[in-house]
Amino acid sequence: MNWSDVGGWLKENAGTGTALIGSLLTGNVTGAVAAGVSLVKSATGTDSPEHALAELQGNPDAMIRLKELYFKEQDSIRKHIESMERIALESHKTTQQTIQNGDSQESKIRWVRPLQATASLVAGIIYIFISDSPSEFAIGTFFTLPFTYFGLREVGKSINSFKTKAYTN
Repeated sequence: MNWSDVGGWLKENAGTGTALIGSLLTGNVTGAVAAGVSLVKSATGTDSPEHALAELQGNPDAMIRLKELYFKEQDSIRKHIESMERIALESHKTTQQTIQNGDSQESKIRWVRPLQATASLVAGIIYIFISDSPSEFAIGTFFTLPFTYFGLREVGKSINSFKTKAYTN
């Protein structure tokens, strides 16, 4: 058992405030997790996640102490959660920017994904016509890449078009 298990239990079973402490424990920012562990340790008096969870589940006073600590440290907890969300959003933004840079006119690899999708589509069509009894798995495998790629490209274009219209109006 680890501290994220304690955090998961808090998120599911505790009230609103202590559920935020559970979010700290299940996060991926070291400082935020450490802050959550510190709060739970202070409330339960133990360093072990197993004992802390048992204490929270079996001792109502431990939950009351945790809620009191939450109210004292409410601003700090919200700042930690904000930093976890900011890191997640920045990571998503970086991924999107990398994809957009790969699709730019200057990129030499711009045509790799569309050509792979087209080749897979053509191979799937040829397979259907030359095979006596085509396998559903093989057909699905051949057609997954082109339908996913071209479908997602259209969704991406629609979303970008919507964003452009929303920001210019």
